[in-house]
Amino acid sequence: MIALVALVCAAPFISAWVAYYFIQPTAGKSYGELLETRPLAPLALSAADIEKWDGKWRLVQLAPDACPAECRDALYATRQARTMLGRERERLIRVVITPRELDQQVMTENTDLLVLSASSTLPEAWRAALDKGLLLIDPLGNQVILWPKNPDIKKLNQDLARLLRASRIG
Repeated sequence: MIALVALVCAAPFISAWVAYYFIQPTAGKSYGELLETRPLAPLALSAADIEKWDGKWRLVQLAPDACPAECRDALYATRQARTMLGRERERLIRVVITPRELDQQVMTENTDLLVLSASSTLPEAWRAALDKGLLLIDPLGNQVILWPKNPDIKKLNQDLARLLRASRIG
């Protein structure tokens, strides 16, 4: 009887020890690639753009000249993921950096989109990240997460919702 009581009392400690040493945790739950937190070089913005830009989480993508189907799919995915955030969506702004103005149809479909003109002087750190996919920048100007160019809407939303729920900034 005493051995049974001792076994019941020791079971949590033994199971914790086994879990710690023998069961390896899986990788993080994030869909996107978590980046090293470091500030990105500031962009030259107009006064109106700075007002929209400051204090918000920024989901940035680079759009080629004509914004082909891949670009439009990414815009759709980011729009849907932002809409699915509910009341938290006002903390996130979607940004497209493009060398020229976007098509009128794209602009009517994406009324909440901040379009920045891409000059040839786009900082190298920005260009390197944006060539890979969608970049999330925190309100302090640090790079946070990088998603593929054509993200899964539900997984993108899941990452954004988890991040905004845990964050007190922006």
